[in-house]
Amino acid sequence: MAKKLDANKIILIIAAGLIAIAVLITCVASIYEHSLKDKGETKPDVSVSETVNKDDKTPDTTKADANKPDTTKSSATTNKNGAGKYKVITKDDPLGIRIQAAKDSERVSEIPKGAEVEILTVFDKWGYVSYNGVGGWVSMEYVELVSATNVTVKHEPGKYTIATQDDPLGIRTKPEQDAERAGEVPKGEEVEILAVYGEWGYVEYNGINGWLSFQYLKKA
Repeated sequence: MAKKLDANKIILIIAAGLIAIAVLITCVASIYEHSLKDKGETKPDVSVSETVNKDDKTPDTTKADANKPDTTKSSATTNKNGAGKYKVITKDDPLGIRIQAAKDSERVSEIPKGAEVEILTVFDKWGYVSYNGVGGWVSMEYVELVSATNVTVKHEPGKYTIATQDDPLGIRTKPEQDAERAGEVPKGEEVEILAVYGEWGYVEYNGINGWLSFQYLKKA
């Protein structure tokens, strides 16, 4: 019986010792944590750190947008002649196509109200169209822009000299090489190009309106 009691005592002593060690470790850990707080050495706030890093890497969109090229200006420089798709918005149907850019000019065809047409170039308040195989001028007062056509304009309106090898240079009714001749301009004569479509320039010469090829024109 004495031996059994001694064994029980030993077990109780060991258990008490383990409990005492556990309590001691807990106290030491608590004291260490308080000392860190007193020194300000707290653990970093991971969420705050991540937010700061993300903000540091986020580009300044306002500055980036300011450095972007102005696409509207770019489009404008390639659409000097006003080319584009337009819709006829006349009150009364239809809109007349005229031989010359003038209200008293002869009508050669008509475009129904609401129809969409491709205007190739603009001179003053008139737009040149080719509709159902007929070329001529329509008043810009009765058309509304649907979408601009961005085309690089190689030539510009202005004064030019006829530079043909053989006299004279033909004035064409359409901006086409095989179009009918409406008149002629002598070699060396100076003319005013009013509108441009591709390699053709629109002129009014001695009461005749038509197109001259830039192939035979020299800037005055």
